[in-house]
Parts: sequence; structure tokens; C-alpha cells
Amino acid sequence: MNEVERILTDAQRQHHRKRLFGVIAICIITLTAVAVYFATTRVGQLKVVISPADAATAAVIEIVDGTGFVWNTKIWALKGTLQFRVLADGFEPENLQVFSATWARGKIDVVMRERLASLQAVTVPELPNTHWYLNEVFVAEAMRLNTQVNSGRYRLSAQHSYYSTGTQDLTVERGGEYRLTLPLSPIQGQISITSEPEGATVLIESETIGKTPLQLGVAGGTQELVIAYDGYTSQTDTIRITNRAPQVKRHYELARARAAVTFDLSPKGGELSVNGQLITATNVELAVNVRHKVQYSRVGYISKSVDFTVQSERGNVIQIELQPIYGLVDVVSDPPAEILIDGKILGLTPRQLKLLAVAQKITLRRPGFRPQMRTIVPDPNASQNVFVKLVSEKQFRLENAPPEYTNISGIVLKLFKGPNSVTLGSPRGEIGRRANEFVREVHLVKPFYAGIHEVTVDQFQQFSNPGKISPPNRHPVTNIDWGDAAKFCNWLSDKEGLAKVYLFLGDQFMGSDPTADGYRMLTEAEWEWLARKAGRKKQTTFTWGDSNTIPKKSGNLADESAQGSVPSYIPNYMDGQPKLSEVGLFEANAAGIHDLAGNATEWTHDAYSLQPPAKNVVETDPMERGISEQRTVRGSSWRSADLSELRAAWRDGSSSKRDDVGFRIARYLL
Repeated sequence: MNEVERILTDAQRQHHRKRLFGVIAICIITLTAVAVYFATTRVGQLKVVISPADAATAAVIEIVDGTGFVWNTKIWALKGTLQFRVLADGFEPENLQVFSATWARGKIDVVMRERLASLQAVTVPELPNTHWYLNEVFVAEAMRLNTQVNSGRYRLSAQHSYYSTGTQDLTVERGGEYRLTLPLSPIQGQISITSEPEGATVLIESETIGKTPLQLGVAGGTQELVIAYDGYTSQTDTIRITNRAPQVKRHYELARARAAVTFDLSPKGGELSVNGQLITATNVELAVNVRHKVQYSRVGYISKSVDFTVQSERGNVIQIELQPIYGLVDVVSDPPAEILIDGKILGLTPRQLKLLAVAQKITLRRPGFRPQMRTIVPDPNASQNVFVKLVSEKQFRLENAPPEYTNISGIVLKLFKGPNSVTLGSPRGEIGRRANEFVREVHLVKPFYAGIHEVTVDQFQQFSNPGKISPPNRHPVTNIDWGDAAKFCNWLSDKEGLAKVYLFLGDQFMGSDPTADGYRMLTEAEWEWLARKAGRKKQTTFTWGDSNTIPKKSGNLADESAQGSVPSYIPNYMDGQPKLSEVGLFEANAAGIHDLAGNATEWTHDAYSLQPPAKNVVETDPMERGISEQRTVRGSSWRSADLSELRAAWRDGSSSKRDDVGFRIARYLL
């Protein structure tokens, strides 16, 4: 080597040494920087404790997400969230996440779960509803077993009701796969069969096996069994031979065959018993070739018993006819009446009847009388008597009529019974007498109801404005003509099913029916009798008596409070009602009727006439029947102050409505 080459070689070596020193310096700087970095940042150490021991021996730790490294079972990494997993042969992977709290402990425990083994098993033969057990613990009910188990030693059992139990022992490794077959043998059982009666034929699955008593061996399973004996009803049963109950005993009580029997009974409706047991049907099923006893009875007939045998399964018809028992009954009534039994007319009383000896309902009827009924049981050994005193319909209704009732419109009516007498009008010379006050002698014989109050606005509106909702108004209805009052009475009669008194053709009044029991207005005679005679020892001039001085609260009259609204008023009389008042504010009179004096003058039923009556004639229940332009009004009103008008005999006629004229209703009881 010449000098030049040597110099070049030395220069080249020196250059390589400088480069090496530079790389070393860079490494030292880098390591120093890394050391400084790790020393100045939050780096943590975490120990991973793995169990069980055989998993810890083969475990591998891998960081999945985060900065750090693993050495043996320790992890160095930046503190914070870190994800890692642990792997071991024969165990399931475990994925874990570390948070700041775990870094503080410096340790984390990991329990590895061993990988399950797959176990499949089948029986020979394959059977549905097989019960599978592992170490005597029930696992499943299925034709095949398919499950997963932990490693270990097991005894597998397969059980079926109709087969012997199959078992097999096995050792299972982690994650292994096992396929097993368990042979099963059918069990053998025994059936013991007895019956009453003996000698019955035994059929199993429709095949004749023998006669009772019988013992036979059968394989496990379900057997359809039939026990049959001629003349008896067969029995069907299901027998199960199982490994828990291989021995089966059966005893069968066979019932005799039955056939339909029909009982033809005359008369029907009696009491039927078969073999001492009551039955309600006439078609029954009874045992064949057996003696039976039937008994039939009915009140009024001779009972009968029949013994019979049902000969065939087609059944029989048993006819039983009872003989009737009769008794004699003498029926008498006063007055004579028509006799009915069960709606059939048997003649007139007095009469002797031959009747069946059962409870007989005898009805006696006669026009105009209340029907009467008697119940009697004829005696076949002795004749009997029935006597009935008939009560007239009028007498019955009178005796049973309520003394007071409220009708559908809320009007209260009071009953007045006759006979009663009254002298209508006033004699010559009576102060205040008017020429139209004719004296008439009247007898009131027919019982009648009279309203204790005048008809109110509320009550009348039920007819004139049905469904209308208005403020309550208990003032007397006024400003209606006589025809409106008559139509209201007919409306009430229709509502209560009574005969109408007033006859109309459209709006045209055609007359009245005095025999009807429907609603009407008071007749003049009824009004005057109620005002001055009813409830008193003698007839009076005024509704309050005979005194010209008006007692306090005698009625709603033209008192001092009415000054300015009436032509004249009654000095020193105060009733507190300057105009029309509600009904019933003043006390009732001696007859129990309100407002016959004052408040509203009242329409009556009768026509207004100025014809003097015939002399020396006593009228009985007079009631106008015809048509008249004018109708009579009676009684004073809230405008009345004149002594003549305050008298009970005062009367007037009118053909048109007025604001001080109302009405009150009445009706005959009979």
C-alpha cells in the first residue's frame, strides 16, 4: 500500500468512526428522550391475575387498544382507558377494559371460563318423549339429546315409560365433541282382568283375547280394551303398562243393556214413578230382561200400578189409564148467577154439579155484580154446598174507593158519598138576592169525587202545552173558555182509561154523557152543596156561615190591598193577596174544599138558564146533557166585594173566557 492509499484508507476509517459516533449519540439522545418522556408522563403498571391455575399457565395477554407493552403477566401502559384480552387453550377468550380506578389498585383479576363440550345422544329405537338425565339430573324431554356440558365425568341415562332405562358413563374433555347411542329394551307387564258377571269376552285392540277372569302378559304401551257380555252394556277402557306400573288389575261391573220405554198416560199431568223413583219424562231407558214396576197417580183419580219387563232393545209402550173419582156439589147464590168452571158455563144457580174430586175453582157471575170465586175439593163420600152472596159492582167500588186520591196530573180529589140534599138558590127577601137564584130541591145520590183545589196553570199546561218547560205556576188557570175546560177533562179521562163525559166532533161540542165515570166540571148542585151545606149541620148563606161579617182569611177577595185595581173593595178586610193567588193559600171550608169563596170564579158543567124550575119537584143528581151557548159560573173571585156576589147562592152565565174565571174538576165514582 503506498502512502496515498494509506492516507485515503485512514481518512475513510475516520469518517466511519465519526458516523458511528453520530449514530450512537442519536441513540443515546433518543433513549434519553424516551426515558425523559416516560418519566415525565403518567405511565402505570398493572398486574393481571389469571385463574384457574391451568388457564394461567398457558395464558397469553394481548393489548387490543391503548399504548403500552406486556411482560409476563404485567402490563405497562399510559394510564387511562386500556383494552386487552387473555387467551388460553381450552378456555373462552376474555376481553377486558381498564379504567383509571383499576390503575389505582394496580391489579386486575381475570377468571377464565372453560370451553364447553358438545354432547349428542340417541336411543335405539328412537322414541319420542324420551327423558334424558345427566348424573340423575333431568336435562330434556326429546327424541334426541343435544346439549353442552363442562368437562368431567358423567352418567347419561335415557328413560321412557314403555322401555327399560339405558345408561352410559363417559369422561368429557374441554371443548370436546361426543356422539353416543343408548339401546333400550321394551318392558314386559301383566294385566289381570275380572268382571261381574264372570265370563265376559275381553278384546284388546279389537282382537278377542279370552274370557274373564283373565291374566295375560303384554308389552309396555297403551292398550285399548273392551269387555262385552250378551245382554249387558259393553265397557271400553284404556290400559297403560309402564316401567313404573307394569302390573295392572281391573274389575268391571257390567250394567244390563237398556232400551227405550214410552208411557202412554191418561189423563196426563199426574205423578209417575218407576221402581220407586219419581220421573218427569214419559220416555225413559230401562234395563232389558228385568222386572220393573211403574206407578201412576193423580189427584181425583184412582192410582194404578203395573209390572212389566222390557223384552227387547227396541223398547215398549206401557199404557196406563186412571179411573176418575167424582163428588156432588150444590151451588147456590143470591141473586142467581151463571156458573163457570175453567171458563166453561155450567148453568145458573141453584144447581147440583157432579165434579171431579180435585180442587175446583167455581166462578159465579152476573151482570152488574162483582164476580165471585170459590175453591172446593168435591168429596166422593158426601155432597157439599157452596153459597155465595154476590156484591153489586157499584157497592164493591163504593166500599173499596179511596176517600182521597191524586190523579196523573197531580190534582187531589176527595170522595163524597150520598144521599145528600140541598136547597139551591135563595128565598125572596134574602138580602142581595138576584132574580136568577131559583129555589130548587135537589138530592145528590151518586157518589162523586171533587177536586179540593181549582185546576192550576201547571196542571192545565200538561194538556195545552205538553213538554213545555215553564217556571212553576200554582195559580188557578184562567182566560180559558168552557170548551177548553171540557177538553181538558176528556184528556184526563183518556189518560186514565175512563169513559169521556164530553162529546166532541172535531172542536164542535155535541153534548155530554151523564153515565160516564170520566172527569168533568162540578154540576151547579154539587158546587152549591159543597159551598154551603157539605160538612155542616145546616145549610148556610155564605161559604163561611151566615154572618155578613167576613172572617179573616175566608178567601182571596177584593180586600183593602186591591184598592185601585177593582171597582170596589171590602173595608177592614185584609187577605194579603191584591190579585189572583196560588191555590190552597186559604183554609179549606167545612167540606175540605179550598177557594170556593174568592180567588177565581168557576165554570160549572151545567148550562145557564133563566127558566124557573117546576114547582114541588125534587131533582136527583141533575146534570145538563144538551148544548147551550152560555154556561153557569159560580163563586166569587179576587175582584168580588159586593155582599150579593159573596153569597153561595150567587150565579151568573157566560159564553166567553175571562181573566177571573177558572174551573175545578169532578167525576162520578160509579
